[in-house]
Amino acid sequence: MKTKLIYSTAILFSFVIYSCNNESVGTNQSQPNASTFTSFQDLRNSLKPNPYVKTFDPSISFSMTGPGGTTITCTGNSIIDSSGNTVSDDVDISLYEFNTLDEMILAKAPTTSNGNLLVSGGSFEVRVENTATGEELEFTNWGCQCSLDIQTSPSIAHQNQMMLFNGNTNNLDNNGQEVVDWDLQNQGEFEVFDGIFQAWGIDIGFSNCDVLYDMAGENGTQFEATVNGVTDYTSNVEIWLIIDDFPSIVMLTTVNDTPALETYAESIPTGLNGTLIGIIIDDDNYLSFGSLPITVAGDDSFNINVDYGTEAELVALIESLVN
Repeated sequence: MKTKLIYSTAILFSFVIYSCNNESVGTNQSQPNASTFTSFQDLRNSLKPNPYVKTFDPSISFSMTGPGGTTITCTGNSIIDSSGNTVSDDVDISLYEFNTLDEMILAKAPTTSNGNLLVSGGSFEVRVENTATGEELEFTNWGCQCSLDIQTSPSIAHQNQMMLFNGNTNNLDNNGQEVVDWDLQNQGEFEVFDGIFQAWGIDIGFSNCDVLYDMAGENGTQFEATVNGVTDYTSNVEIWLIIDDFPSIVMLTTVNDTPALETYAESIPTGLNGTLIGIIIDDDNYLSFGSLPITVAGDDSFNINVDYGTEAELVALIESLVN
């Protein structure tokens, strides 16, 4: 009898192990084909492109041109530390170029200024640090200039009105992360000639050549957007609008009572055509995203269906919608 009991127990134990192993296999097979991120900051760090970096002796004039054609030129002794002292040690100049709308989305640099739409001609971010110590450094007020091709194809009228904007990163999105907003630069000079934008007196950080969208004669409205399956819009979700009618992108950062993410009041022209992109990281850290073509009629409510996907597929989607 004991022998039969031991034998039966062994069979039962083997069955339990087999069942658990099979359950494990089944679970692995049911995992979505998606990239995983612990937070939206984790995703953002991965999406942001690597900078173009060069090392210079700051005591003499130097110039660098990035792969996208943006040129930064500085006169000698134009690099200073946080105390205002001229730096003589070698410095590393890091240049990020965001010349197209997809690059701007990946860099989290929407083309808006205090809630107003901008027509974009291209943007960049430049950082300077001491090569040996890594200390972050600054430009003197008039020591450096930039030159870039206007690459996002605004109209000739808009090209001729391009102005220099500085990127302000003291703004938070619904995830509590910094997002770029643009302020017209009061200091410095700039000009557009034959499709080339030049500016003197640039600063470190974000800069762009943009012009405020003229809504004269158009009725301004706003809209809200939701993402399928999302109930909390205060974390791990982003919604972007790619505008078809002129080169501009909007990031929706205001959470309303619906709940949903919405644009600023009267900031969107009625009749505007574009595409919404919804991006989320779910409770299991999986990436999901989707898109929705829209035409704004006024005070609309749009819902974006999303599905699992990889980071590479997300980038491919964004690129396909702006080209």
